[in-house]
Amino acid sequence: MANPDRPCPHENHEAWVNVIRLTASDTDPTPVGFTAEIRVNCADCQEPFRWTGVQAGLSPRGPMCSVDETELRAPLRPASSDPDFGMGLPGFAVQYREGRP
Repeated sequence: MANPDRPCPHENHEAWVNVIRLTASDTDPTPVGFTAEIRVNCADCQEPFRWTGVQAGLSPRGPMCSVDETELRAPLRPASSDPDFGMGLPGFAVQYREGRP
């Protein structure tokens, strides 16, 4: 049990992984990509952990995170698939700028 008078040492953790299967369309169940959504919390105080060094967005080329940095979005593929599996999928990136350009 966490002591409310002292900062939590974050010694115990919970992780959730949701694997998303992306299909060609609503009517075509052919898989065209997969992505894993990963979240981590402290099991004692429930504080979410944030992913560092990862740009916000979604990409088939590499890991990115949610805007609040609490969810890692990592593309993945079956080991038996071609290395370019899923590379034709669209993505997006979120950029932060100070003030107006």
